[in-house]
Amino acid sequence: MELSVILEYQDLDRKLMKLENELMGSDAAKEYAQNKHTVSTAQEQVVKQNRDAGEMIKQMNALIQEYESLEKELKEAEDSIPEVSDVNGADFFIRNVQKLLNQLKTLSQEIGKMSQRIVELNQNHAQSMAAGKDAAKKLNQSKAKYEEERAKILPEAQTVKEEISKVEAKCSPKFLEVYKRLRKQKRLPAVVPLMDGRSCGGCFMELAGDAIVKLNGQSFIECPDCGRILYKQ
Repeated sequence: MELSVILEYQDLDRKLMKLENELMGSDAAKEYAQNKHTVSTAQEQVVKQNRDAGEMIKQMNALIQEYESLEKELKEAEDSIPEVSDVNGADFFIRNVQKLLNQLKTLSQEIGKMSQRIVELNQNHAQSMAAGKDAAKKLNQSKAKYEEERAKILPEAQTVKEEISKVEAKCSPKFLEVYKRLRKQKRLPAVVPLMDGRSCGGCFMELAGDAIVKLNGQSFIECPDCGRILYKQ
């Protein structure tokens, strides 16, 4: 593969990235991204609140069942007191009844607290739903502005993509694999020259002699230090 093809591919890709960066740096794109984030956050809150509500309802049902069970036990204890003839037995049942009453009081307080938490959760859920609907409305509006902005650069971007596709057909699979990996990592420029006959033009590290010898025999090598595509001028 000729060096000129490698450099042409990078130049065209740079043009495409410039157009992409112009679009993503526009106010319309920033507003659209912010609204998408707001909608996503609202959705996550609603899902969490629904999950919390389900858990609270389970806890509330468990407390109510425990309360009802204690009420039943208290009634049975109260009904049995008149049947006790001795003082010690009566005193035992009275203490038991008092104990049950205390437990019922504690449970009643817990049920009250849980009820308040459920009320607050419902209020927060309503607020999250309202915020989500408002954010979704703003998202649709900002999306329309973003699409207008995108339409402005789309023809030029499409032309560059078509040119890239033609040049890409001339590139080796190995080059494309390395280049696209570097692009994804934002390690740009991905293709750099050998500087001063011994140093990488990307990370400026000096290459070992065997790497330079290898570069003399082929179009490019990967920098042993930063991984960039290195060519000899």
